[in-house]
Amino acid sequence: MRPATAAVLTLVAAAGCGDDAGESTSAGDRGAGVGELGAGARVETLARASLRAPPPSPTVWVADEFRLRPGRAVTRAGDFAFVYARAGRLSLMLEGTRRTLAVGEAAAAPARTHRVYRADEPGAAAWEIRLARRGSPIPHGARRIFESKPLEGIPERAALSFLSVTVPPRGGRTTVHTHPGPELVYELSGTIDYQNSLIGTRRLRPGGLEGIPPDTPVQKRNPYREPAVFLSWFAVDPSQPFAPAASF
Repeated sequence: MRPATAAVLTLVAAAGCGDDAGESTSAGDRGAGVGELGAGARVETLARASLRAPPPSPTVWVADEFRLRPGRAVTRAGDFAFVYARAGRLSLMLEGTRRTLAVGEAAAAPARTHRVYRADEPGAAAWEIRLARRGSPIPHGARRIFESKPLEGIPERAALSFLSVTVPPRGGRTTVHTHPGPELVYELSGTIDYQNSLIGTRRLRPGGLEGIPPDTPVQKRNPYREPAVFLSWFAVDPSQPFAPAASF
């Protein structure tokens, strides 16, 4: 990928008109092909956007947490970000439009646009999951949650998706599948057996992070007693099937 400035990141709505402000979609939404994961996993698309040109290289997903004090605002700009309400209810002002994010909801914030976070209740926390250059500094007042390894094979005009996946206990699983672009997985709660064709099987507990390049067979299984939830971020070729079946 050729290096490019953040200014060339343009976001469009999934319907193809205007900027994506982070439309939340239902678990039944198949716009990103999420239904193809199948096998009992419940998939929710939290936010989507489109990438018009390659981001700066080497590119990573980096997540930072902002703890929000009532009556105080946090103003941010810079890289493209998915904004995720990790705790409490918060207000997001984005390009002059205010929206409320309840716990577990998300929005997409275009690059080089100002975004303002405020707590709607005590204990609110916002995660910024940014598509950034490796080694991006931690913003003032934030705490680093993770930085991924450099992403391989980002399509030139990628569809960006942020999903939440719940895997039922005692045998729940996704299909064995691939993606036409890199995927990053962060274990939010519970435990899964995560398998891909590059590393074999690893047990992921809360805070576990794994990523794969395009066209890598992968499956997530939950043989344990409690439901498991993981978050996934994608940068895929929108002209290809999102999760075609595969085998190990």
